[in-house]
Amino acid sequence: MQPDASVQPEAFELDRTWEYLGPSDGPHTLEISNGSMVYADMDGQWSSNWTITEYDNGLHRFQVVFESGTGTYLPVGQNMSGTYVLNDPILTVQLANGLGSYPPMQSPGSCTEGSTLIPDCRIYMKRN
Repeated sequence: MQPDASVQPEAFELDRTWEYLGPSDGPHTLEISNGSMVYADMDGQWSSNWTITEYDNGLHRFQVVFESGTGTYLPVGQNMSGTYVLNDPILTVQLANGLGSYPPMQSPGSCTEGSTLIPDCRIYMKRN
């Protein structure tokens, strides 16, 4: 039996524009839409474009592949896996280089454990 080609996958729950809150990178936005992620500096100094190759709303994770960038852009890497927690309107994302495994979410809603910064962790707020 053939799979039903008319069944559309569930939309990625993070599709929208997000504004970076911290903890250490410069001010930027993250726009997630139609299978892509675009990180852009608020002052227009850099941007990077990524293709979302896989996502799972139930498991709160995604994979992206780098497409293009200008300036000294963030994040850096060719392929990344991400884990996230969405506590509307706050989004916590932890990234790992490569597509081999997903990073464990260490501290939802925060990018610190005690006084230690969690590597490749970013916090965003939903933009209206």
